[in-house]
Amino acid sequence: IGGWSRLRRRVEELIPDEFYGARTGTTDSEAVFLAILGAGGDKDPVGATARVLASLTDMVRSEDKKEPLRFTAALANGRDLYAFRYATNDNANTLYYREQGDSVVLASEPLDGERPHWKPVPAGHMITAVAGKPVRLEPFLAAHQVAAE
Repeated sequence: IGGWSRLRRRVEELIPDEFYGARTGTTDSEAVFLAILGAGGDKDPVGATARVLASLTDMVRSEDKKEPLRFTAALANGRDLYAFRYATNDNANTLYYREQGDSVVLASEPLDGERPHWKPVPAGHMITAVAGKPVRLEPFLAAHQVAAE
């Protein structure tokens, strides 16, 4: 989160009391994760992530220094996988996926020499791998994103 030291308190306000007790670290990643859980991430991971990132985007943009928000993460429940590649500028961290049979692997960079089998997740997109369904790649928070690759 751009401007984390200035925004930390506001971001932590997004974490409901029932989840705040689980906060043991000081990172922005942990705060965002707990905020997503508190926004209903266990029942609606895409909607909860969208709500939290929309709030974070507004916070980051309200700061004078205009440091970007970059969010590349995956959420899983042991069966289904949701991964996001988002930034408020055109420098979203990389995210790749590879499908093999009924499995999907995600990584920040291709893990092996089989580079042609790895597909980049475009900036401003999410990938959903729900058990028993085809993998889906779709836009995510397009209205809040400044630029896509």
